[in-house]
Amino acid sequence: MANLIDIQKSKKGTSLISIANKVKHYDMGKYLLIVGKDATDIFKYYNVKQMHGLNIKDAQAEEVDKTKGNGVYIYGLTNYDPADKKLTAKAPYKPFVFLNMGTFRKYSPSEQATAVMHETMHMSILLSNWNIKDKEEESIGKAEEEANKIIAKLKGLNLLKK
Repeated sequence: MANLIDIQKSKKGTSLISIANKVKHYDMGKYLLIVGKDATDIFKYYNVKQMHGLNIKDAQAEEVDKTKGNGVYIYGLTNYDPADKKLTAKAPYKPFVFLNMGTFRKYSPSEQATAVMHETMHMSILLSNWNIKDKEEESIGKAEEEANKIIAKLKGLNLLKK
């Protein structure tokens, strides 16, 4: 797969923003759900080569080999908008939940549901300013609620196994 520089060169007149707009995204209220075809789509969506300690080059790797330090496995990712330098997690810089459907589709429905719950738990903690002490049940309940919304949305879009 071409990197961002190759995309710029090979698609003259096509900005990275127009490529980013092809990545499916949904406003879920306090955060964005971004649904990519592969691990590079999160970088394309935000028009960046790196974010949160990850980079598009490693996301393009055919195989992840931690002994060589190449590649990154992104099944799902939850984090701040990379432009949110103050980590406010508020509009216009809503945090995101990213799901890599290229990997996601390989798993069973129960594994998919577990992955969504995993990411929504991260989001629930992020939206609680990383402080869930005395709010554990509330945070888990919110994550479950959001996971159910995302699963219903993905099923409605025929992106999940039924």
